[in-house]
Amino acid sequence: MKVSIEKEGTNIVKVGVEVESDKAMKAYEVACRQVSHRLNIPGFRRGKAPRNMVERAVGVDYLKREALGNLVPEVLGRVIQDEQLDIINEPQVDSYEFELGEPLKLKASLEVRPEVELGNYRGLKVTVEEAKLPTDSMDKALQSIAETRSTLEAVDPRPVKMGDTALVDFECFVDDKLVDGGKAAGLHLEMKEGNFLPGFCEQVVGKEPGNSFEIKATFPEEYRNTALAGKDAVFKVDLKEIRNRVMPEMNDELAKSIGQESLDSLKDALQKRLEEEVKNENDGRVQKAVVDAVVANAKVDIPDSMIERETNLLLAHLKRFVEGQGRSWEEFVNAPEYPEMYKEKKEEARTRVLTSLVLGGVVRAEQIQVSEEEAGPYLAELISRYNVPIERIRQDEEVRRAYETLNRQAMEEALTRKVVDLLVGQSEINFVPEKEEKK
Repeated sequence: MKVSIEKEGTNIVKVGVEVESDKAMKAYEVACRQVSHRLNIPGFRRGKAPRNMVERAVGVDYLKREALGNLVPEVLGRVIQDEQLDIINEPQVDSYEFELGEPLKLKASLEVRPEVELGNYRGLKVTVEEAKLPTDSMDKALQSIAETRSTLEAVDPRPVKMGDTALVDFECFVDDKLVDGGKAAGLHLEMKEGNFLPGFCEQVVGKEPGNSFEIKATFPEEYRNTALAGKDAVFKVDLKEIRNRVMPEMNDELAKSIGQESLDSLKDALQKRLEEEVKNENDGRVQKAVVDAVVANAKVDIPDSMIERETNLLLAHLKRFVEGQGRSWEEFVNAPEYPEMYKEKKEEARTRVLTSLVLGGVVRAEQIQVSEEEAGPYLAELISRYNVPIERIRQDEEVRRAYETLNRQAMEEALTRKVVDLLVGQSEINFVPEKEEKK
């Protein structure tokens, strides 16, 4: 097999391959046998028809394409291995010459990982704003628990005031037309400034149960239903009753209702959880600061194709989220805020690609590897998250492919964690007080 390699641009490799005529012919004959097993040719059992009958049934060009489908991955895989090409995408066949009895001539384009020029990544000195527990964190945590056990109790009729919970029915009209899905019955609405829609609760305050009235409000420009975003609306409201939220007493009995032995044990458990959350937050800040510093010190020319693929991947995730909220993706794309959203996603994609390339450069420089044992916890979490029935791997090809995909993802996550831990372990971290606006 003759191979020619030519580099084009920053990360494209043009490959020319000439495959021996006997190897190409053998692939063609194998394709004929495979296709014959799928054909019903009168006078012959499946798989027993001679080659000329198979050629007459489906055509020589079809059989050549089948042969190429089997041969090309093998040929290019050998080239990639022999030439040690670090490809980052599926090879693209540009052209081929396939005449029976003649050598197969193939030209393909391979996208390889761009070269990374690492700067200093050892012994970095980074400054990190340290997160600390607010003094009222325990009080807020206990308040949150109490709210989950609170009840709403009706009060005697009186004018609504801020802090009440109003029980209302309403209909929403835009341009004098009832909005699709714009009716609600028995809605519990807490009277808080800005709740539901800007200015809505403020107009309920002062009204008494048993009364009907109209409220005028405007949907925010960034409202999730773009058909209503920025629109003026009229709500026809029936105020049924006023309810007050009754909080339980914070005592041992409440602690026992959520599985703790006493109020003191509940506080101990909360304190441990809060401290763990702060530790995780600081660990995350340290990791980000170190990785950002390593990336800033490196040089790499990122191909537009990599950014475009990563952008499309992020948009695919966004599309699933939007449609999961019951919104039309087409409507979302045509919304005024979409161009800015797309710009943000593209910048995020660039950052992700750049970070991945630089960390990959460190992995190769340090010759870091991960074992299946190290990736095991990541794989177990992914299998549980996506509910993959691993007992069906041997019987179900689709399950097997899903498992292999998750296994690769687990190896990548374990490798990323290992290289980040290495970088952090080599760095000098200087914690400084957190800025007021971040607290």
